[in-house]
Amino acid sequence: MRIAKLFTRLIVTGLALAALTGHAEPRAGVDFDYMPKAMPVETPGKIEVIEFFWFGCPHCFHLEPKVTAWEKTLPKDVVLRREHVMWDGRSDMAGHAKVFNALKAIKQLNALTPAVFNAIQRDRVELRDDKTLFEWVTKQGVNRAQFEAAYKGFGAQAQLARATQLTRDYGIDGVPTFIINGKYKTSPSKTDGDEERFFKIVNELIAKERSAPKK
Repeated sequence: MRIAKLFTRLIVTGLALAALTGHAEPRAGVDFDYMPKAMPVETPGKIEVIEFFWFGCPHCFHLEPKVTAWEKTLPKDVVLRREHVMWDGRSDMAGHAKVFNALKAIKQLNALTPAVFNAIQRDRVELRDDKTLFEWVTKQGVNRAQFEAAYKGFGAQAQLARATQLTRDYGIDGVPTFIINGKYKTSPSKTDGDEERFFKIVNELIAKERSAPKK
């Protein structure tokens, strides 16, 4: 009986300390979900975090500066990868996904992601209109011919198909959504918009994956 009482006290004390320090183990089904099956990573030897987002999403726009700041704190064994969602039947997303793919192809994605978000969300520039888009890209100092070739080229449709397939494969039904090393899925909606808590969860899932037995 005494052992049982002592064990109960230890549990209660641990929960109290967790509440006081703001630290608690991420809870499956609450703070994150397990992927139905482990998904492959693109960077072997690294813990890969994927952010699925949409340039037309105001929540993604709001989170973007925090993601950029958080990315700068990542240790060397962690890499962030961004993927633009493409839901079936959502032709309004195609133009934004094509912008993402073209910028990625010419290696300007990281440099121009904040500017694209600002143009769409803050300044209401219609980047799904080709004429508007190409003029805007030129103003950003990007080689227009190079961008147009990536945007209109043979591979553009293949990249859209890839985005659609990835969105299906990872079961992305809302954005922003983060996948940690192909095993765990979470989003700020899991923390009711508490972004500090959200990034703590992501960091804890990274730590969980780092300490997992290597196969």
